Amino acid sequence: QDTGIFLMRYIQGEDRSQGTLFPVSLDELIPEDHLVRVIEAYISLLDLEQLGFDKAVPKATGRPSYHPADLLKLYLYGYFQQVRSSRRLEAECQRNVEVMWLLGRLAPDFKTIADFRRDNSAAFVATCRAFVGFCRGAGLIGGDLIAIDGSKFQAVASNRKHITPKKLQRREAVLDKRIAHYLAQLDEADRGEQEQAIDRSAVQTALETLRVKKANNQTCQALMQAQGLVQHVVGEADAQKMRTPSGSRIAYNVQSAVDAKHCLIVHHEVTQEGTDNRLLEPMAKATQAVLEQAKLNVTADAGYSNGAQFQACEDAGITPFVPPNRAINTKGGEEQFFDRSLFNYSEESDSYECPNGKTLTLKALNKGDRVYHASISDCGTCALKSRCTKAERRYVTRHAHESAFERMEQRMKANPDMMINRRSIVEHPFGNLKQWAFGNARFLLRQLKGTRTEMALAIQAYNLKRTINVLGVPKLMELMG
Repeated sequence: QDTGIFLMRYIQGEDRSQGTLFPVSLDELIPEDHLVRVIEAYISLLDLEQLGFDKAVPKATGRPSYHPADLLKLYLYGYFQQVRSSRRLEAECQRNVEVMWLLGRLAPDFKTIADFRRDNSAAFVATCRAFVGFCRGAGLIGGDLIAIDGSKFQAVASNRKHITPKKLQRREAVLDKRIAHYLAQLDEADRGEQEQAIDRSAVQTALETLRVKKANNQTCQALMQAQGLVQHVVGEADAQKMRTPSGSRIAYNVQSAVDAKHCLIVHHEVTQEGTDNRLLEPMAKATQAVLEQAKLNVTADAGYSNGAQFQACEDAGITPFVPPNRAINTKGGEEQFFDRSLFNYSEESDSYECPNGKTLTLKALNKGDRVYHASISDCGTCALKSRCTKAERRYVTRHAHESAFERMEQRMKANPDMMINRRSIVEHPFGNLKQWAFGNARFLLRQLKGTRTEMALAIQAYNLKRTINVLGVPKLMELMG
C-alpha cells in the first residue's frame, strides 16, 4: 500500500518550513472572550500606587524595572491556571502564547517574579479587596446572608520541624543515654577491659557533638519556657500543628466569609487558631466592615459555638445562626443524667427548678458563670436522684451568656434549613481553592506574611473565575469599561 495515500486519510498540518506573506499576530491567536483579556481589562482599572505596589512609580535613574502591572497579570493568570511556582511562571513566559499576549512577550526571570510576590504582600491583599469592591458595585454581592467557614491549609514546614517541651525532654534523655554509652566505652578502655582497641579521638569527637546537641536542646527548652510556648515550628514560627481530616499537620487555619448570592468570597483571613470557636466575632465584624452594612446575618457550623461571641455579634448588629454546642451531662456509656435543659430557670427569683419540682439556688460565681445547687435534704429523699446525680446534691451551671445561647437555639429552631444553606454556600469555594487553585498542595511561602500573600492571590483568582461563570466574559468586560 502506498504510504502517501495512507497518510492522506488523516488531517494534515502545515509544513514547518512553509513561509507566510502576512505572519499571524499574537492578538489573532487570542479569542475575544478569553480569560487574559479579562485580566488585562481588570488590571488596567487599578491604581497600583494607591494599592501599595513597589515601583508603581518608576525611578528617574538606574536600570528600568518591570512594570508591577505586568507581574501582577502574570501571577493572577498563574494562580488561575494552577501555576504558582516562580520557575514555572518563568517557563510560561517563554512558551505560552496566552502569557506572551498578556505580557507583550516580556520574559522576566524567576527571581524577579519571586521577589515581586515577596515584596508586595500587603498590595496583593489590597488588590483582592479591590475586586470585592468592584463586585459590590456590579451588584454581584447581595449582603443578605454570609456563611463563614474555616479550613486547614498545610504549611511549608514538615511535622519533623515541630517541637514541644515533652519532645525536647525525650530527645535529651536519648542524648544522655548515648553520652553515657560513649563514656562507658572510655572507662572500659582505661581499665583494659575492651577486647578491641577503640579510636579515642573518634569517641571524643562523637562525645563533643552529642554534648553540643544536648546544650542546644536545653537552650531550646529554656527559651520555650521563658516565652510560654507549648509548641514551636523550626523555620516557620507562625505555623501551628493542627488537626486535619488526614491527621495532625503543620498548617494555618484559613477563614472565609462567602456571600449567599453568587458564592463570592467577601472576606478572608489566614490565622494561627487551631479551632474556630474564637473566630466568629472577628470574621463577622470584618465582613460587616467590608460590606459597610449596619445589619448582617451570618451562619457557621457548630465549631463556632461560643456564647461570648454570640453576644458580641448581636451587640454589633450581627445576627448569627450557629448550632449551639453544649456539653451533655453523662455518667458513662449510653446512660445519661438529666440534662440541664430539663431544669427551668426563673429570672425573677434567679433560681432553677428541677424535674421533681425542687429549687436550686445560687451558690457561687465562677469566671462569670453562675453555679446553682439543690439542698442535700431535697436530693437525699428524691426518687429521681439515680437519674440526676451521684453526688450528694445536684449542681447546675448557668453560662455567663446563657441568654445568648437561648436566643440562638430559638433562631435555629425557627430556621431549620439554615445549615443546609450554609453548606451550599461556603463549602463550594473551599473545595475549589484546595483542588483547583492549590492542587491539594501546601503553601509555597512561609510565615503569615507569605501565606496571606498566596491566599489573597488564590481568592482573587477564584472570585474572578466565579464572576466570569456568573456574568460571562462579554458582560464582565462591559462592566469593566
